[in-house]
Amino acid sequence: MEKVKILGIVGSPRKRGNTAKMMDKAFEAIGDYPWVETDRFEVAGKKIGHCISCYKCMEKLQCVIKDGLYEFHEKFVAADALLWSVPVYHMSVPSQVKALLDRFGNMMIMHHLAQGMDVPRFSKVCGVLTNGASRYGGQDLTLSFLVNSSLVTKGVVVAGDTLVDSYIGAAAWAGQMPNPLAEDNVLQDEHGIACAQNVAKRVAEMARIVKAGKAALGDELPSEYSYTWEAKE
Repeated sequence: MEKVKILGIVGSPRKRGNTAKMMDKAFEAIGDYPWVETDRFEVAGKKIGHCISCYKCMEKLQCVIKDGLYEFHEKFVAADALLWSVPVYHMSVPSQVKALLDRFGNMMIMHHLAQGMDVPRFSKVCGVLTNGASRYGGQDLTLSFLVNSSLVTKGVVVAGDTLVDSYIGAAAWAGQMPNPLAEDNVLQDEHGIACAQNVAKRVAEMARIVKAGKAALGDELPSEYSYTWEAKE
């Protein structure tokens, strides 16, 4: 049985906080699937610079800023599916996540277009999770940003089940009293965690379907579904 690799991306600058714990719980839900292999990329503790519009990626075919982007790129390439867990910062994603995606997207586009190729149809299955300081504190906007980012990178976005209360992802609340800054508040939101686990299961199932379908069709698929990366020295 060929495994599918799911990359969990924790987009919080806070180590081992609510966002990481939300991912832990999501991974628990698929821990018993023998055909799933998980990996993880965490923004916390990594240096991730902002895009400076130098356009060197058009010449070098990759970003010239050597930092955490390269680890993310390597893990992205190896994954069959992506599961994002990102907190709400000012009604959107943290600046580190935005910087990562700005540069990653630009590098991917320039790497291929500069060589006269279209951007590959990566078909990475993607699910999105978030948590905010209040029950209705920008979770929808953060989920929408991540969904749109996945579509831009030629992803296949899936949601959880409607009856579980997930329609574009999973939203949790991590600002409960008496200590709204506690690092494990999100675990008190049992409904939010249940949604996150449901989304993780749907991601795993769809990743298996997509991988099996691509393998079955093989050379019948357009070349854009194949992915290679040749860096320029």
